[in-house]
Amino acid sequence: MRKAAILLAALAFTFISCSREPYGSVTHRGRDGRPDQWVYRIDKDSYKIAIDTNGHGRPDVVKTYKDDELVRIESDRNFDGKADLVQEYAHGVLVREIHDDDFDGKPEVIKTFRPNGTLAVVERDPQERGYIDIVEYYDESGKLIRREVRSK
Repeated sequence: MRKAAILLAALAFTFISCSREPYGSVTHRGRDGRPDQWVYRIDKDSYKIAIDTNGHGRPDVVKTYKDDELVRIESDRNFDGKADLVQEYAHGVLVREIHDDDFDGKPEVIKTFRPNGTLAVVERDPQERGYIDIVEYYDESGKLIRREVRSK
């Protein structure tokens, strides 16, 4: 009985540890044969495509789709395994960007775009204190029209 339980546990562990790729199903391989693109389902209407852009074996760009429409792109611009630029889309148009330009895990800039794709508002937290210090407003042509500096 004990041997059967150990065998069953070992079989279950083997199945769990080998049942899937670390980033989903491999859908493309680079010239060297290493996986560089993975796809995995979130639910019946949503999925993600993870792409390794520099050949180091981990995704640097993750695109999320809902109903076959792009809704989000997460980019790892310094290749440390953490997203530092998040872009959100609505009906195929960029509506918001969240930037971590010093790669410390805390966002410094949030950009909001109009439905036509032009920049509308930029919110800045340059000292990364957890609240917006500077808000910039832009007109339809992308020209800065007002800048507010807030103090807490």
